[in-house]
Amino acid sequence: MFVEDLCEDFYNLIKGKHIILFVNYDIDALCTCKIFQSLFRADCTLYTLVPVEGLQDLIKSYRKYSEQAKYVLLINCGGTIDIVEKLQPNEDVIFFIVDSHKPTDVCNIFSRSQVRLLGKAEESENIPNFEDIFIDSESEEESENETVTEETLLKNKKRNEWEEKRNRIMFEYTQFSFYGRASSLVIFEMLWHLDREDIDCLWWAIIGLTFQSIMELVVEQRYTCELPVLQLHLSRLSTPSNNSDRRNANDYSVSSRKDLKLVLYRHWSVQASIRHTLSTATKLKLWTMSGEKRLYRLLAEIGLPLIESRQNFSSMEPVLRNDFIAMMEAITGNYSLDSLIYHSFLMTVGFKQPYQAADYVFAMIALLDINLEEEAHGDGFLEALDSLARNKTKLIDEGIEKAKKMLMCITRQVQSLLDMNQIISAGPFLYFALSEGSMDSKMFSYPCSLAILSRYALGAYTSLSKNKRASMLPLIASVTTSEDSCLILGIPPSSELVPRNFFGKAFEQAAELIGKEPLINYFDSSAIKIIKKDRPKFFDALATLLT
Repeated sequence: MFVEDLCEDFYNLIKGKHIILFVNYDIDALCTCKIFQSLFRADCTLYTLVPVEGLQDLIKSYRKYSEQAKYVLLINCGGTIDIVEKLQPNEDVIFFIVDSHKPTDVCNIFSRSQVRLLGKAEESENIPNFEDIFIDSESEEESENETVTEETLLKNKKRNEWEEKRNRIMFEYTQFSFYGRASSLVIFEMLWHLDREDIDCLWWAIIGLTFQSIMELVVEQRYTCELPVLQLHLSRLSTPSNNSDRRNANDYSVSSRKDLKLVLYRHWSVQASIRHTLSTATKLKLWTMSGEKRLYRLLAEIGLPLIESRQNFSSMEPVLRNDFIAMMEAITGNYSLDSLIYHSFLMTVGFKQPYQAADYVFAMIALLDINLEEEAHGDGFLEALDSLARNKTKLIDEGIEKAKKMLMCITRQVQSLLDMNQIISAGPFLYFALSEGSMDSKMFSYPCSLAILSRYALGAYTSLSKNKRASMLPLIASVTTSEDSCLILGIPPSSELVPRNFFGKAFEQAAELIGKEPLINYFDSSAIKIIKKDRPKFFDALATLLT
């Protein structure tokens, strides 16, 4: 059931108790977890933090820790599955779920005791009515035991009609996976009602929302609608400095302003940022020789010398650095780059270069997913979580350097895929598989980083393809993650205005068709990990299902 009064029916219930905290491997979940950690620390609430990568991980971890507590909090995991059926808990265990993955499982929605969903039901979910999908178990048993009469035949006919209707309703309800409101925003709103919010928690909520926007998990209007509310919170929570002309190394501030959707440009060179931003790379077609000429023409039009564009942004001439946003805004219309300008949030610590919320998103993805030294995935989780602390900007700087390597690797991979014609049309979808043994393939062993590569690859392919249907085709990407396993991920067509993904249902049916259980069912159902030798059969099953 949905819990709308989070203060009374959720937080006051768990405050001071021992909580098991299951957290998914995504940036919004990390931000939500950080908000809870801040709250639990202030209220001396004991918790056990358990990162979980997929359904199998959740089941295994719950069995390990289930005896420790009666209250379980799941962040961006568990909402789309029948949590009671999967985990088989004792009757006195209560699950609180805050999950941006949709659609929410109907058993969780209509559970009256053990499962409590934090926040309001979203209209976009179109949740079916209870009587359309559930039937009284007693009447079901009676109909099975009745002797065959005209009346029972009529009852059976009505029941069959009801089942057909139920199957149709459930198929329509579950055929697409999509994202709802960021969990970090839901919990920040709870803090506001508790009168416990602060500027740090607001910054974490902003990062959670920015993650959804950067990864194109929600429509742009959702970001636009949340923006004024966050700006009001910011103006309320920001502390005006009495000595605004004097700054010191410990100053901390968050501000909102018009900015550019150029990746990491304050911590990189302008030219490198333009080359590695999806919108500029695809609009300028930077994978071609003519694209290179367009890039240099753009730099000439804004009046930025090549030598300045190639050095770090912080080392540019102050006049050029201060006017850069206005210079870019003046020429966006000439190159169909209007989406490059948007309102963002900046965090400034002392005398350092400001961090845009998007900088944090890319840095945290890199810390979470890029294991250059073969570290365990859990180590990346803790590093990314720790980087949210205001005194841990060194970790964010490390993440930014990793993110640069990831973005350069993406550009290199996309160029290779295009040059070698490795993005293949399989009829109802496009697909590519990264070469086995490739040094770069290790960069994309997890869904988040592979999703970024896939969006770049699809954007580049559709911008260069002469096939008019290219923009209407979804893309499936595959990468070998170990000797015997591979990760498969699907993204919707580039022409899709509403980011709803049908691959979750398709992957589930394809796995059933070949009779193989996935190694990992990720909470984002558009990604799945299977045994590598089953990949050809899996792709054949997908092609059959989607034709």
